Amino acid sequence: MKLLATSALLAMIAAAPASAGTVTTSIAVSPVGLDLASASGAAAMAGRIERAAVRACGASSFSVRDYQAAVKRSDCFRDAVTNAQAALNAPAVSAALRERAAPSADQ
Repeated sequence: MKLLATSALLAMIAAAPASAGTVTTSIAVSPVGLDLASASGAAAMAGRIERAAVRACGASSFSVRDYQAAVKRSDCFRDAVTNAQAALNAPAVSAALRERAAPSADQ
């Protein structure tokens, strides 16, 4: 089950691996200090959401890059990011997340 809740100052990413239906990981993602309508603030929030989704889905900044990349291709990651994006309801952040998800020309 993937779940996301937001309040005025807090977005929460929750994700559960498909094999563990009753275990949910929740990670708070705060927009404090960011102007979500600006390009730089939206990009920073998109990065925070993605890092939280990676952690909620089982990887960390210490995981090998191949494992992090595999997590970013998983349904868990996609669902967590999609739910965060919908709950946050910030068009500039949604655009930044779409831009980050688009394959670059050099890949």
